[in-house]
Amino acid sequence: MPTRTRRQWKPDHRGNYVRQIGWKLSKNGKIVQHKFNLGQNRSEAERRESRLREFWDCVESASKEDRPLWSAELLAIAQQIAEGQHQIRINKQPNELLHHYSHRLKRLASEYPFLQFVADDRAAYEIGKSVLEDWEAVPSNPGLPLDSFSQPNIEQLSRWVSIQQQLDDSGFQLVPNALLSPSDVPSHAMNSKQSARGHAIEPLRRFESAVPNYVSKDAPPSGATLHQAFKSYQHYLEQEYHRVEEDQISAWGRTQVRQVTTLMQHHVNRLLVTLDGEAIDELFAYWRRRPSRLGTNNPMTAKSCSNYLGTLTRFLKWLHKSRDFDWRKSEDFGELDTRVKKLPSDDAKKSLRQVETFSLDELKLLMRYGQPMDRLFLLLGLNCGFGRAEIASLLVGEVHLFQAHSPSECEIIGCQTTDNDSFIKRIRRKSGVYGEHLLFPMTVRGIEWAIQKRKQFPDFGPEARLLLTEKGKPFDQPTKSGNTNQLIPNAFAKLIKRIEQDGNEIRNLSFGKLRKTASHLIKLHSDGETMGVFDCHGQPVQSDDLTDSYSNRLFGRVFEASRRVETYLAPVFSEAGQQPFERQPQAYTKRSTIDRIIELHQQGYPTGQIASGLQVSKATASRHIQRHNQLIREAAENG
Repeated sequence: MPTRTRRQWKPDHRGNYVRQIGWKLSKNGKIVQHKFNLGQNRSEAERRESRLREFWDCVESASKEDRPLWSAELLAIAQQIAEGQHQIRINKQPNELLHHYSHRLKRLASEYPFLQFVADDRAAYEIGKSVLEDWEAVPSNPGLPLDSFSQPNIEQLSRWVSIQQQLDDSGFQLVPNALLSPSDVPSHAMNSKQSARGHAIEPLRRFESAVPNYVSKDAPPSGATLHQAFKSYQHYLEQEYHRVEEDQISAWGRTQVRQVTTLMQHHVNRLLVTLDGEAIDELFAYWRRRPSRLGTNNPMTAKSCSNYLGTLTRFLKWLHKSRDFDWRKSEDFGELDTRVKKLPSDDAKKSLRQVETFSLDELKLLMRYGQPMDRLFLLLGLNCGFGRAEIASLLVGEVHLFQAHSPSECEIIGCQTTDNDSFIKRIRRKSGVYGEHLLFPMTVRGIEWAIQKRKQFPDFGPEARLLLTEKGKPFDQPTKSGNTNQLIPNAFAKLIKRIEQDGNEIRNLSFGKLRKTASHLIKLHSDGETMGVFDCHGQPVQSDDLTDSYSNRLFGRVFEASRRVETYLAPVFSEAGQQPFERQPQAYTKRSTIDRIIELHQQGYPTGQIASGLQVSKATASRHIQRHNQLIREAAENG
């Protein structure tokens, strides 16, 4: 019987898309359609609906009833489809025999091949599957003499001993005579393998019913599961990356813990004893094939899959060395393929702009609308290629204002400097590579402003952080929950939002794109090797990994490129005005309106007429005019 469909599909009052698919028996005994909630994303809801209809069509065609109904088992599967699950988890029912559980999964996979079924209780599934496989391997001989079982068949018994050994190794406490033994074999005649199986399964039932909690709490390492090992590895990471000074795990350690959680979500649980070379290959192949993000139909990025492959590799190396688990990697472990699959969609967005960088007009807007700290972040990003971590960790002693290099240093870097030059000299924390950056004059002014602000807080000195929040806290101080501090990226996002709200066009790029913009400008005005030195890469010359072993880095070329970039960015600097590090007006009045007030004032219009024409209060227009005149006087006094 067809189910209800509609041409127009609108979400319900909660914003969810729903469909009535298939029939079921209600609590009062009536046959009704079942309503599925398919989520709030229209395209995703349509995809889930398509899978549900395919599933119901298969249920209808296989049923012998005039009006097929959802069974409890099939409805549970359909509900997972409606939730967007790509892997359908099948639970082990109470008191269900292990081999019955394994057989049920095999049957569902055969009846509905378009769905991917996985065992929720992987250990139970593996044991049941092993038992069934070993029993299938018992030799069959229809012509077997009637009294042949009075003398046990060696191959049959060896099979059962193998089963018992697997169970023992997995930490199961067997009851006496739980498995097939000579006393379990009936003395009467057997004329088929099926008859023998019927008698042999009974002891297996006695075993399974006698051990309902088949995974012992005191199971030896060989009975441990993959997810148990994952959780132990997470505990190891929490200890390994614990920062004593902050009494919490580092940001990188927390990232690795989250990645292991993702591994558990994507890989079903299984006994470690089944994690052989073939199983390891499949784990790696899963990530190389670019699986979909959970709850979506979109494949993961190649970068994400590469990261998870790295996490999986580190986990298996740890597992190999761990004394808590009896698992060892195979000899060919180092030969595993970790190349991530390339998809056609990877090249869809490729164009002349291979890397997202800010344009000159966008940089002018950022400078124009930025507050003093926003402008200093912008300058450090463009001048030094600093990202969030480099800015937050910059020390007072790493800034060298108006200090020339010594003659010997000039010989090393390949250029002459004077006391009019200022530099940041530091080791990049991420790569451990030393770098020097010639500062733009406006960057120098910003750092001088920052030093004066820093002196207002205690512990000022060479080892002190240069930039602090308004409350005197480091910009990289983790949150209370231990997450990475996002103050700098968030401030940059708010800046872009202010620009957009004032009617300007600017791409919503992240703060990290400033570093890429700086690298692009250095390369544009020099070459790739100079850009590598500027970025403090571990290997600036990609074709020669021994460059740093036989020569010094020529920072002089970086300085020359920086001077050319400074000239290129002159229009950006001019947007900051005469006093770039004076606090800018709050965003109550749009910046475009403020600029128009000043423009009309310079043209000689009276304040009242300006306010009326721009639809602002006379007090607002007067305040901005007075502030503009004050900045002009201060600039003239400073000469």
